[in-house]
Amino acid sequence: MGHRLNGNGKAVDVVRCPGDLNATQMVSMKTRFSRLINQNRRFFLLDLKEAGHADLAGLGILVDRIRKVRSLKGDIRLFNIRPEVSNILNMIGLNHIIETYPTEEEARRSFRVA
Repeated sequence: MGHRLNGNGKAVDVVRCPGDLNATQMVSMKTRFSRLINQNRRFFLLDLKEAGHADLAGLGILVDRIRKVRSLKGDIRLFNIRPEVSNILNMIGLNHIIETYPTEEEARRSFRVA
């Protein structure tokens, strides 16, 4: 996990998901996000390169964190999403709530135009 400033001077933290987007993984990640939020971090990129599957419990925790960060005028955006995970997001309608990008650079750039 690291952070860099984007073009607007916003610090953007990259958080890597080390496995599937399931409840166990997301409980651990929720703690990480909470720690960063407590350090006044607000802009996050979530790397899902290692996630080959997502379940409803894991996605529920992710949506909870996204709502929390958005209430603080920030956001969590996803990148490196495998087709299997993208299909799950589409099937349950989260593709309208969660912003996804093919690469880290495109996700990072999205904060510049926001």
